[in-house]
Amino acid sequence: MNRQKNFNFIEESLEILASRIKARGKLNVLDLNIHAEPFYKDLLNLVYNLELKSANESVANAEAIDLEDTGNKILVQVSATSTKAKIESTLAKDKIATYAERGFTIKFMFIATEAKNLRSNTFKNQSNIIFDPSDDILDKIHLLTIISQMSIERQTAVYELFQHEFGNHPSIMKISSNLAKIVSLLAKENLDVPPVYKQLNLYDIDRKIEHNGLEHIKQRTINQCTRYYTMLSTIYDSFTQSGRNNIVTSVFDKLGSFYERELINQDISNVDRFFAIFNNAVQYVVKNWNSEQIEIEVIEMCVKIIIVDAFIKCKIFESPEDYNHVITE
Repeated sequence: MNRQKNFNFIEESLEILASRIKARGKLNVLDLNIHAEPFYKDLLNLVYNLELKSANESVANAEAIDLEDTGNKILVQVSATSTKAKIESTLAKDKIATYAERGFTIKFMFIATEAKNLRSNTFKNQSNIIFDPSDDILDKIHLLTIISQMSIERQTAVYELFQHEFGNHPSIMKISSNLAKIVSLLAKENLDVPPVYKQLNLYDIDRKIEHNGLEHIKQRTINQCTRYYTMLSTIYDSFTQSGRNNIVTSVFDKLGSFYERELINQDISNVDRFFAIFNNAVQYVVKNWNSEQIEIEVIEMCVKIIIVDAFIKCKIFESPEDYNHVITE
């Protein structure tokens, strides 16, 4: 059904975006927060039939306000920090009081974490702006619930927005030409390479995905990257045949160290952990990249392929009992 296809793509895209914003926030890399604001402007306009615009279009560096719909008298603050203190700090701003006098409502769109616990709270509202926590605190689950119930026509419009924002990927040629270079960057130990298999046991890979709670990134991340399994295996084989038999184990050791570092934090989900590993690996490659200029999108796609390969081969994340990711040829 188109409805199911649309929703699966939308849900996974929001999950990936939220996880990456959280992971990058821990590294103090906030570029995604900036780029997420205009995306959420377009998304909220479609979901709620609004006419939100960037508040900075009318007021430079608008205090405490990100999006504004003057016709419907609605303000939206887009934030990765979902706390009571964050909300009350915004409600106390003098600028918000001026909007309150004009009959505006304020909403908070939290883009990194769920905010359901905040909806039952009471808040100090010094500005007296119209604000109902149960209706005006939004998060990805809140949006997905509405999107799931939309007519197919409206849902398709939302799906097309996500396609434009998340659907484009680097060409296979770019990935192929740069994958080997990135593999080399991640490898440094002089150890033997394990055997490489090319025929995947997709049933057991699905079991490992479920065992680790990674269903949210199955379609657009794990399944997408398994298509490049043979390409990466061929690259690993070529290194082995040329005498550089340290490559595969070295890459796995590097990713394993990133994974072990994230295991220390028991308060995050495995989806967050996956993208923390991803962000650490991308940062490592960018820092050590000495070749010709390369688009960050290509680096990110290549790194994702390498991480999914390590996931499949049991080098990161737990495996269910009797797991076997390959069917011997």
